[in-house]
Amino acid sequence: MGQRLQGSGGLLRGVLLLGSLWGSVIRCPPPNILENGEFYPRGHFPVGSNITFMCNDGYTPRGSMVRTCKKNGKWSGQTAICDDGAGHCPDPGIPPGATKTGVRYDVDESVSYSCVTGLTLIGSSKRTCLESRRWSGTEVTCQYPYTFDLPEEAGEHFAGSLSGILETSVKQTGGAGRTVKIRKGGILNVYFLLDASKSVGEDTFEDFKKCVVTLVSKLGEFDMKIQFGVISFATEPKIIVQISDDEDVDEVLDLVKEDLNYIVHMDKSGTNTYAALHEVLQMMSYQAQKYPEQWKSIHHVIVLLTDGKANMGGRPAEMIRSIRHFLNITDRREDYLDIYAFGIGEETDKAELSELASQKENEKHVFILRDAEDMKTTFQTIIDIEDYGEMCGLNDETDESEQSFSYPWNVEVKFRAASPCLGSLISSSWVLSAAHCFTEPENLDAYVFHIGKKSYKAESIIIHGCYNRSRGVGRGIRQDYDYDVALIKLTKQVAFSKSARPICLPCTEPANRAMKKKKSASCHEHRTFLLSGSDVPAEFLSRKKDKENKNELEKKKVNIKRNNLRESCITALHGNENYTKLSLHELVSPRHLCVQGEMSCKGESGGSLTVNVRDRKRFFQVGILSFGSFNPCEKPARKTFFPDFARDFYVNVLEVLPWLHQHLQGELQFQPDTNNYEEVVCPA
Repeated sequence: MGQRLQGSGGLLRGVLLLGSLWGSVIRCPPPNILENGEFYPRGHFPVGSNITFMCNDGYTPRGSMVRTCKKNGKWSGQTAICDDGAGHCPDPGIPPGATKTGVRYDVDESVSYSCVTGLTLIGSSKRTCLESRRWSGTEVTCQYPYTFDLPEEAGEHFAGSLSGILETSVKQTGGAGRTVKIRKGGILNVYFLLDASKSVGEDTFEDFKKCVVTLVSKLGEFDMKIQFGVISFATEPKIIVQISDDEDVDEVLDLVKEDLNYIVHMDKSGTNTYAALHEVLQMMSYQAQKYPEQWKSIHHVIVLLTDGKANMGGRPAEMIRSIRHFLNITDRREDYLDIYAFGIGEETDKAELSELASQKENEKHVFILRDAEDMKTTFQTIIDIEDYGEMCGLNDETDESEQSFSYPWNVEVKFRAASPCLGSLISSSWVLSAAHCFTEPENLDAYVFHIGKKSYKAESIIIHGCYNRSRGVGRGIRQDYDYDVALIKLTKQVAFSKSARPICLPCTEPANRAMKKKKSASCHEHRTFLLSGSDVPAEFLSRKKDKENKNELEKKKVNIKRNNLRESCITALHGNENYTKLSLHELVSPRHLCVQGEMSCKGESGGSLTVNVRDRKRFFQVGILSFGSFNPCEKPARKTFFPDFARDFYVNVLEVLPWLHQHLQGELQFQPDTNNYEEVVCPA
């Protein structure tokens, strides 16, 4: 053992440093017993040491038969168990440092746990075998005072639990997660309680605040209705954000940044967790009156950021019991309430936090972080969502994201040796692109559609009935781009993932949820939401032109010129000698959006023009690239300076809604008033 540690000099020095910070040399709790088996070696277990478990003949090993003491004073892997399968429930095992009372594992039988002297019990001290053949509560761990959670572990467990609530999935190696989901259109109430007592201190409180901002920002991306309550507390609680319909995510963030201040509690520096939880109960009472029909289906999440040293006002656990009673939390309704308790530092009262937090099988709700920096890292880990279910218009823009995962709605269209085009995935079966990209729409086998990491073929290609590329030839217009739009139905459905996901299409139900509008919201409201004003910021995707990254995409920014700015945007084309003799209003139809800014290149027709409202990272397609007046990529080096006449023109998605509704109504649910749009009369 000594030789093994000596060979890990860097690890040992790191352990001693941690030990000096926490006042002790880190080690892991030794097992007391392995029922129906043996373990070795015995004695003390400093960081880096291993322990091996072996089961007696006739018993099935479960969990980790070899475990390593990690730098945070916890064992790697899962509790080692030797099970004979005789009970209705599986053998719950005896975690290191714990003792167990009870050896019957049939329905309604219970087992109890305690920790040896010097260790704190985290988890459910009593667990009962349920009719579902699962144990109630959560597995026990016994921890030394210096034991803490690593940020990546805490983030993974918290994200795993949240993923079950939000109908998503995350990268995880443990068993965190659940099967109950919030329905589309459901309500999630999230309450943040921030300890501002003297023992916490202003610097740590500011880090608490940053964690709240991080989580509120991320939760704001989800489709379901999420309402926030924010409370700071010391001797008395102070409500910063009241649970309400009135504040959207941006308003909540503004209130948090401006009004959530440690100094408010400076002269009253006790820790009254009980009173803060009572304010949560009052908010819940208000919600019960406001949503009498939906009340029982609302999910509630309480996030407590504290050092766990309540010293006045009553026992916080009593108020937790009152909240559970008010919400009627029984074994069958456990998933409607989640209480997460985060503590910082060695002096955190782990026992109190464990008593307050939810206790659920295969989930973890108590997190003890070494310092505020670790807590910030944890919350960054929490928001690493891998799969967002069926949500549209989501893009992973983290620094670590693979390029192929960026802009997952983008489709690359290949046709023999011809110049490629782009398109956008708008559902699991349909792609939206430009009509002029499909010169042989009847020749389906000639086209290949690259989406994410897979390729697809077309079952049908539908060109808008009003598209006629030769309509303007007699007037000197070589190619007419009015109604330059096409729909492609794929031969097989796209399985949504991080690398393949639809863009939000205005006036559809998925887009309505992304906008967090009422179900009855009109298409006119969508138009106003996306294209309000005369100078609308927007984005499109363009291929990188350097040789090393030529297949990657990058975001380019433009402004959509509307209303009184549209005319001057169009007439600027007269600065190009190719357009001086043309009637611009015959070339540019009322269906086109005129944009100014960075210009697209040849081979990018059919690509999406998107609006990212309020920088929420939810993208909505408003245009389809049709044609441009300037190609910045004629030469190998892409031009970054554009002449005054440089413009791109996109077919306005909102102007072809009747046609989209006609072909997609079986695939996408459109907003109620979409049928009210006038029937199209093709230009002569």
